[in-house]
Amino acid sequence: MKPTTTYRKRRDLMLKKFSTVKILDDITETTRRKGIVIIYKRGRKCKIRKERLVSYILLLKMFRRGYETMEQESELYLNEHYDHSDFAYHYNKLSENAIHSLTYLFRDQIYTLINEVYLHIFDSTALSTSVRAERTRQGIRKKEKLTDKLHTMLGYDPPFQIIVVEGMLMTNHHTSDSKGGEILLKQNNIRGYGFGDSKYGTYGLIQLSEEQNIIPVFKQDKKRVRKALSAKARHRKIWNGNPKRMYKDIRGTGEVLYGAATRAGLIHTNSRRDDNRAKDGLLIGLRQNLFTYLRLLSLLELFEKLLMTQNFKNKA
Repeated sequence: MKPTTTYRKRRDLMLKKFSTVKILDDITETTRRKGIVIIYKRGRKCKIRKERLVSYILLLKMFRRGYETMEQESELYLNEHYDHSDFAYHYNKLSENAIHSLTYLFRDQIYTLINEVYLHIFDSTALSTSVRAERTRQGIRKKEKLTDKLHTMLGYDPPFQIIVVEGMLMTNHHTSDSKGGEILLKQNNIRGYGFGDSKYGTYGLIQLSEEQNIIPVFKQDKKRVRKALSAKARHRKIWNGNPKRMYKDIRGTGEVLYGAATRAGLIHTNSRRDDNRAKDGLLIGLRQNLFTYLRLLSLLELFEKLLMTQNFKNKA
């Protein structure tokens, strides 16, 4: 289904309505109303509200700005000059759950504007880094680059042509794609169709999908199915029909998230701390849901104005 309004048009509408300051205000208000950021009673109080300070850090992180740039631009957005070490301190203290909660809040706001989503895409990607750590391989001590993996469950709505991050999970490279998919599926209550490549076509994930009222459309590998009475064996028999055609039409849409993250520079991190690398990866999902919500809101407001103008002309 081709979109009635192109992505470029929706993006232009968002840019006209939402400036960087306006986006910062929206994130701050959402953070404040839901109490996502934990405010400690001990220590000196911040000169400004901590919700706005954390929102500022997250927003500029999504724009791929460093702490020194945050310091240089702090007076523009915070009306106070903050040292870059203060921004690093607050980001270190920020929990991963805060980014999860903020991402899912924008997901829920998107759901209030569209119909129920029935197409769900499982995918994962590695988060590249320049950080090296010593590891022992076959008795040889050497330095290797650290790798982290981002697992996502995406919702795809064809009428509006949008991708929503419904669930995300940061793990190390030892967690398989199918195990990450099982964790995400247990954390979310969804229904419809689940799409994924051959790495997701395991016995466990296919069985769990059926138990969760999800029709699995996972690409079949060439390995022989050992369990003849399993759910995987049943889906193997019907794979060459409608499931294969649906997979070719839908599965590639999930790469939109990682393409956008690559262009924004978020697919790479220089953080040395494990928790900070995880938060850097979770920012990919937060950025997707935030800008999807803003583009969708701008588009719907345009439709409302056009409808009001048409009704006015009809009455006249």
